[in-house]
Amino acid sequence: MLAKDLGFLHPDRMLACMTAKELRDWEAYYQVEPFGDQRADLRNGILCSLTDACHRTKGQPRPPSAYMPFVKASEKRQSIKDQKAIFARAQAAWNRKGK
Repeated sequence: MLAKDLGFLHPDRMLACMTAKELRDWEAYYQVEPFGDQRADLRNGILCSLTDACHRTKGQPRPPSAYMPFVKASEKRQSIKDQKAIFARAQAAWNRKGK
């Protein structure tokens, strides 16, 4: 996925010209600021949920994840503990970059 998002035709080509540090930096960046098809699906899910809320006359509108066909139920919720761990990894990567 990263290779495609960075414009490489094949992951091997990306890895041939990328250092291990650069790969770690991209992984840390993705944890903080996701990009790619999944992020686009989320944006679309948010718009669909908003449209649903505007036009619904009864009941609660469906959440954005209801409009994301490839999201598994276990992936739909992220705990505070998970969020803190992701932030800690990003912070560690940022600190390594400054050295």
